[in-house]
Amino acid sequence: MINKHKKFLTAAVFCAIASTGFVLTASAEETMTHDLDEVVVEADKDALPGGYVKTKGSIGILGEKSVLDVPFSNMNITQKTIETFGGPNQPLQSILANNPAVRIQGTTLHNDFSIRGIKGNGTSSYLNGIPGLMTQFAAPTFMIGDIQFISGPNSGITGIPSTYETTAAGGIVNFVSKKATEAPLTRYRQTFSGKGSFGEYLDVSRRFGKDKEWGVRINTELLNGNTAINSNDMEAQGIFANIDHRDKKSNTNLLVGYRHLNIEGGARWFSLKAAAIGKEITKVPSAPEASKNYGFDGLAKESEGYIIALNHEQKMNADWKWFLNAGMNSNKLQRNIIGASSNFVIINDKGDVSNNLMSTQTVTKNYYAQLGINGNIKTGAVNHDVTLALDKAWHSIEGAKNMYNNGSMGSVSGNIYSGLQGNNVWYPSIETGLSSKDQYWGISLADTVKYKKAQLLLGVHKHNASVDSYNKITGRVTQTVGSDALCPTYGFVYQPDEHTSLYASHS
Repeated sequence: MINKHKKFLTAAVFCAIASTGFVLTASAEETMTHDLDEVVVEADKDALPGGYVKTKGSIGILGEKSVLDVPFSNMNITQKTIETFGGPNQPLQSILANNPAVRIQGTTLHNDFSIRGIKGNGTSSYLNGIPGLMTQFAAPTFMIGDIQFISGPNSGITGIPSTYETTAAGGIVNFVSKKATEAPLTRYRQTFSGKGSFGEYLDVSRRFGKDKEWGVRINTELLNGNTAINSNDMEAQGIFANIDHRDKKSNTNLLVGYRHLNIEGGARWFSLKAAAIGKEITKVPSAPEASKNYGFDGLAKESEGYIIALNHEQKMNADWKWFLNAGMNSNKLQRNIIGASSNFVIINDKGDVSNNLMSTQTVTKNYYAQLGINGNIKTGAVNHDVTLALDKAWHSIEGAKNMYNNGSMGSVSGNIYSGLQGNNVWYPSIETGLSSKDQYWGISLADTVKYKKAQLLLGVHKHNASVDSYNKITGRVTQTVGSDALCPTYGFVYQPDEHTSLYASHS
C-alpha cells in the first residue's frame, strides 16, 4: 500500500516539474556585465516587522478583520512562522507553541493541545473557515500559508463545529491553505530532523488568464525516517492542490488533498491503575527521559484521508454580498495497535507497567455547508456590518466490530525507566460497522455597530443537534439523543488611536 502511494506521489512531483518552464536570459557586453531577468520579491502588506504575525485575519462569519477591530484575543501567524518553527515530525505543536494561550499536549501520533486549559486537537480546528476537515492525528502543515487563532468562547461568530473528540470552547485554530502567488514559484525543499528523518517538499505556483484571474498551487510531501524519539519511525506522503479564481465581483477557492501517515513504535500516554492508588501507588512517579521511546515492535498507527474545501464570495452590489463555505473529509485509521483504553497502565510506585493491547479501526466522514449574506447599512453617522448565516454539518463514525481488547492479540509489560516490551503481538483482520451519526443545524446573526472610535458587536447563534448511536454488528439504532442551545455574543471595542484598542466581550 505504501509503495503504491510513493509511486503516485513521485509521478505527481515529476509531472509538476515537467510542466514548469525554467527560463534564464543574459546578454554579455565587452565589459562582462550581465542583464538578468527581473526578480520579484513578494511581501505580505499586512505582516508586522519581522514577518511572523499579521494584522488581519478571518474572524468566522465576521470576515477579514484587523486584530484591533475585534473584541477577542486574536493572533494571525504567517507562513514564515510556520516554516521557521514547524518541525516535520511535530509540525503543529511546534507552531502552536508561539501562541501564549496554547499549551502543547501531543506526541508524534496526535496533535493534542489546549487553549486556555480546554483540550483541543485537529477535530476542533478549521480549514479555510470550514470545521471538521482536520483529524486528531498529526496534522499536515506543508500546504498551510497562515494560521489564525481566536482565544476564548466563539460559537456566536463561528457556527457549528462538527467535532467528535474535543470542543472549540477554549478557542479556535483556523488553517488557511497556500494560494497561488502573483509571480511564478517553483520551490524544492529538503529537511532533516530528529535522529534521521528526511523530508522532501515541492511547492509549485502559477497564475493564468488575461488578468491572472486563475491560480494553481501544488504542494507535495515525502517524509520518512526516525524522529527525535528512539526507534520511532514516521512515514508520510501527501499532495494538495489549491485552485482559485478572482474577478471584480467574486472570489472562489477550491482545496483538494490526500495524505497517508504511518507511525511505527510510537507510544501515546500513561495512566495510573485506579485500584492501586493508595495501595501500591502512593505518588505520581517521576518523569522518565523524554528521548526514550515507550513503544515496541508491532505498536503502530496508520491512517489516510481525503479533504475537499470550497469557499465562494459573490458581490451583489457595492454594499452586499453572499458567501458559501462547504467541505468534506474522509479519513480511515486502518491500523491501530495500542494499549487498552489507548494508554499504558502504571501499576506501582516503581513505574512498572502491565496491561493488554488492543487493535481497532476507525472510519470518520464529515460534511459541512454554510450559506450566508453580509452587508453594510448606514444610519446617519452609525455604520452596521450585518451578517446572517445558515449552516449544517453531518458526521459519521465506523468502529471495529471486534476490537481485540481482551488480551487475545498480546500484552505489554516493563518499566517506564528501563523500557517496555510487547508480548505475543500480532495484527488481526478487522471489519468495521457504523457506530454513530451526528447532524447539526445552525443559524447565526451578527451586527457590528461602528460609531466614530467605538464598535459594538451583537451576535447570536442557535443550533440543534441530533445523535444516533448504532449497534456496529446489526446496524440497528440503539439510542437517539437531541439537544439545542442558544449562544449569545457581546463585544465592545474602543480605539483611542490607530495603534491602540481597548476591548471587552462575553460569549
